[in-house]
Amino acid sequence: MVLSDNVATRQVIGCLMLNPLLFLEYPDLYSTDFDNKVARICFINIKNLYENGATKLTPVEVDQEISQYSNSAAIYNSGNGLDLLKESYEFATLSNFELYYNRFKKYSLLRKLHKNGYDISKYYKENIEIDDPKLEAELQKNFDEASLEEILNNVEGNFNLIREEFLRGKNSQGNPAEGIFELIDELQKAPNMGPSIEGKIFSSACRGARAGCFYLKSSSSGSGKTRTSVFDACHIAYPVRWSHEKQCFIREITNEGEEVQPEKVLFIVTEMDKEELQTIMLAYLSGVNESHILTGKYEEGELSRVKYAAKIIKEYKNYFFIEEISEPDLTNVEATIKKYATINEIRYIFFDYIHSTANMISQFERSGINEASILMMMANQLKQLAKDYNIFISSATQVNMGAMSDDGEFKNETNIRSSKAVADKADVGCVMTKIGEKTWNSLVSTLRPAVRDGRINARYLEEEYRPTHIIDIYKMRRGRYKNVRIWTHLDLGNGYRNDLFMTTADNSPISNPPDLFMSAKEEVIRNWKERLLNGQL
Repeated sequence: MVLSDNVATRQVIGCLMLNPLLFLEYPDLYSTDFDNKVARICFINIKNLYENGATKLTPVEVDQEISQYSNSAAIYNSGNGLDLLKESYEFATLSNFELYYNRFKKYSLLRKLHKNGYDISKYYKENIEIDDPKLEAELQKNFDEASLEEILNNVEGNFNLIREEFLRGKNSQGNPAEGIFELIDELQKAPNMGPSIEGKIFSSACRGARAGCFYLKSSSSGSGKTRTSVFDACHIAYPVRWSHEKQCFIREITNEGEEVQPEKVLFIVTEMDKEELQTIMLAYLSGVNESHILTGKYEEGELSRVKYAAKIIKEYKNYFFIEEISEPDLTNVEATIKKYATINEIRYIFFDYIHSTANMISQFERSGINEASILMMMANQLKQLAKDYNIFISSATQVNMGAMSDDGEFKNETNIRSSKAVADKADVGCVMTKIGEKTWNSLVSTLRPAVRDGRINARYLEEEYRPTHIIDIYKMRRGRYKNVRIWTHLDLGNGYRNDLFMTTADNSPISNPPDLFMSAKEEVIRNWKERLLNGQL
């Protein structure tokens, strides 16, 4: 049994000549997919002609293109390349391209897996006995019926069985008394906390970005789901940033006076591109409104701040990774997170937001699983990955119409669009809403008694300092702050956020909000302009 199919190879070559625009629809065709050198040369030159504007090709045109490259032409001619092109062109059937493309890619995948030592014995055995046609037929049947995804799932499943055996061992019964004092000592030395994220009250309530946990934030479209996630990611990855309170760049330091070390972060975007993310990051780190960066019209001193922010990003270039997945589904999201968690050793991951895509729906089309269940499965998968790899994962969802009304009511998982079950596995669940005039006017009278007795700062009711957003925490696993509201002043243009106060779900002020990160130490970088000129951070 061989790991290639000459018919599929020729159909791919022939169809690409008949319609080079197939490259647009099938961008994952690569020269490395061809195990035959002559076919590979033909493919490379067909693609070159397509990239130069060709919309239909003949074997003679491709032959002429190859003849310009002496080394390739020698291999091509010795392997009767023109005959291959002519036969491929003559027998190609565009209507069957999808069929042969899938077959061609499956063989390419199996060759790569085999080369890298993966177990593909369900589909291929190197030395099949001549008198064992039954086994050969079984292998061929397995190959024909499997999709690319199913082949990868089979290989990964075999790997996970080994992983389970060696990393977790067999299931065993445990006694809660075992190691109980050691656990107390361990938590004293290393409390169940993670690095701080944006919003000191919110971060304290959550105990930071905790490993093994999945945080879920819900908000309406255009309300800053992605932006606030970028701000959180930057807060973890970059220990140097602009301080709006101190009006200067600061560097985080530990209680022992040492510089806080950066943490590796992955941000998976589904709708934005890298450039859009970059300007949000520059705005956050410099404290300059993104609109000034986009228009290139800066106020006095702002351009230097933006350049220093760019210097920060450059200095910590190995700590912030961006991955674009335009059509996320359970398979590609899982593969991406596993890759970065294992190969790049990233412990903090932000997945833009959970929403249905054509890929996701087609994944379960035959099973009849509805959209709500698919979104729940995605959320459950994110939690499982956080647990399996002991990493922090944060994501977001859209809200339904009930959360968009300016009624001032506490919001919870019932306000998640499509399915409240998306929040089932979340460790922290919250809904962020913008405070409308109607809500604010009705709440001011409720808050005034708290101002009079000193539980709320009087200036927080003034127009300039008043809260702009409410964060309703409806779920807090292993935490006390559930069914509470955090009132925050948030500027989505530059990332400035100031958590002002906390109330119960019915807006009764909480006197002593959590302050785990309130006293975080910062070193002011007063000579940052001089450092910028000298190329230093």
